[in-house]
Amino acid sequence: MRLLGTRRANLRRHSRLGFGPGLGIVAILTGAAGLAAGTSASAAFQAPTYNSTIGGPGSAFVYPFGMAWDPTTFTQGATEYDGTLLVDDYNNYDIKRFAADGTWLATYGSKGTGPGQFWEQPSGIAVDPTNGDFVVAFAFDGYGYMEFTQGGTWIRTVTVPDQAAWYAPFIAISPITEDVYLVQSTGLAKTAPNVVYMFDSSGNALGEFGTNDSTTNTAKSCAAGQFGLIRGIDLDASGNVYVNDVSNHCIQEFTGNGTFITYFGTKAQLSANTRGIGIDRANNVLYVADSAKQWIEAFSIAPGSNFGHYDGTIGTPGSTVGDSCGGGGELDGPRDAVAGPDGTVYVSDYTCWTVDTYNPLSASGDPGAFVASFSGPPPPDGLFNMPVGVAVSPLDGTVYVTDSFNQRIEEFDGLETAGTASGTFVQTWGSRLPVLSAPFALDYPRGVAIDPNNGNVWISDTRSGYVKEYTVSGVSEATATVTFDTDFGGQGVPPWYLFYSDGISIGPDGTLYVPDSGYGYFDVITQTGTVEAQFPCGILKGQPSVFNGCPTATFDPANGYIYAASINQGVVDVLNPANPLDPLVTTIGSGTLGEPFGVALSGSTLYVTDSTKNRVSEFSIGTGGAGTYLGSFGSKGTGNGDLSRPLGVATDSAGDIYVVDYGNNRVEVFTP
Repeated sequence: MRLLGTRRANLRRHSRLGFGPGLGIVAILTGAAGLAAGTSASAAFQAPTYNSTIGGPGSAFVYPFGMAWDPTTFTQGATEYDGTLLVDDYNNYDIKRFAADGTWLATYGSKGTGPGQFWEQPSGIAVDPTNGDFVVAFAFDGYGYMEFTQGGTWIRTVTVPDQAAWYAPFIAISPITEDVYLVQSTGLAKTAPNVVYMFDSSGNALGEFGTNDSTTNTAKSCAAGQFGLIRGIDLDASGNVYVNDVSNHCIQEFTGNGTFITYFGTKAQLSANTRGIGIDRANNVLYVADSAKQWIEAFSIAPGSNFGHYDGTIGTPGSTVGDSCGGGGELDGPRDAVAGPDGTVYVSDYTCWTVDTYNPLSASGDPGAFVASFSGPPPPDGLFNMPVGVAVSPLDGTVYVTDSFNQRIEEFDGLETAGTASGTFVQTWGSRLPVLSAPFALDYPRGVAIDPNNGNVWISDTRSGYVKEYTVSGVSEATATVTFDTDFGGQGVPPWYLFYSDGISIGPDGTLYVPDSGYGYFDVITQTGTVEAQFPCGILKGQPSVFNGCPTATFDPANGYIYAASINQGVVDVLNPANPLDPLVTTIGSGTLGEPFGVALSGSTLYVTDSTKNRVSEFSIGTGGAGTYLGSFGSKGTGNGDLSRPLGVATDSAGDIYVVDYGNNRVEVFTP
């Protein structure tokens, strides 16, 4: 057995062939799958009827990430170029333009796959100061950038062949040559490159620069022009390139063609979670957004003996005032910093959905002081931005939903909750704080499950790799409370961590079943973090492999089997953890399912969400765990009972079915 994560003591390495209480021996999956279920619907099948809807679309006005100052624009009433601020709206998949005073002026782009649309979250952004054209970087499959005119008209998309960025990449444009510099940032794939790609103003590749060790993403030396994990990038007025080397706690300087010049910064000055950098070209100041320290660090880049001098910090760390998003200059999750023409510093606080402005440290009066904050409304309670998981308490019928892109958990009354209307909002908790092991820090939570013994809520926090437990009480918005109990894990590769877990399920004895979909493994874990078993599940596709492998699973107490959706094989794997040589018993749904994601059991009926076919399929579980296809319900649309990429699914004790309608940002409830 082993303990998952680093927050538990006495970690010991053991074989993945392990013993668990009541589980017998669990081994690496071998052998062929059993016979698949038939594909013909039962003649007696009656589709469940639509009952009600929980939630609806509910985003913050802006999720600010990367930023860039556009010096080429007029605002209304201006008599000269006063400039505007462009902001990557990370979770709304668009770009927003603001005046210097925070007035919203325009929005460009949208989520989609067409020209000028973002199929991945926009992260880095840079402006060509000669004409106002801007470029926007995006990560994952299709990694690269898009270029737009100043008015937001799409010009081109440039992709990097055979590469994928595992983290939101940053981007910069030379004020001299108009060349584009795109960061390749790698945090988890140890041998992938950490380099800067160069392109000319027409999108033609010019090469790359930066080197990293062939076996680890931690470079040996800043002084050698080597890179570890890199994030922010910008250029000074002379066209020299500055790169934020996060792993080595330094800023490296290069010529415009990638020749290493020098570096500055120390571990004491820069944390291991710095993000974007921005250069005030008029005053030769470089700003670093330090997410862990929750402030902005300033360095002089003026030529001469003062070059690289640490000038100080801007902003009040949220940790010193309770991480409350309380305004007044508090920073909870800074992602980028840029300077306006008068030296005003703009900071994107992703955690608090705001852009904060400060005086520069060189100001004659109140240097570094907070000036103002601007944004739109935060995410409204009871609504969703790309929800994924749902669970219903078997004790009182309370419904819990992972509101993934709002970085929170939402609680609602369900059909079985006494004295209330189904779908009534109760409470919410969680936010994207920089210390991911903190009790209420969440980073794209997706899995949720309820302990049938005490009603405690367990969360699989996908991007952080932590599994977290909470105790909730109260059934109304006025009386509800939540307290943190424990967590374990952390993001990394097995056997010690979780790489990218989408789901979680709990057995009647409290055992946790956690599929690690990004690594193609399945973990059986005690509530103290001891891994009782680990074996392969599903197959991986894409680079990086997310929403992949086996995203979710459920445990059947009637036969002791695990039912795990294998999204890339189009089946549900039936796994017997007591079989020492061949846990794979059979598969369900071959020829019927497209890309199954969520699974839930109600008695002997298995419900499977089919994310690509926009429906839910039902199977009758029989002897030996085999499943007979009964029929499917749902079709693509936006009306009551329609579905658009259904993901999580759960049932209550009366058999009602709760389906996360991901594409419509809601939960649909059906009655059999």
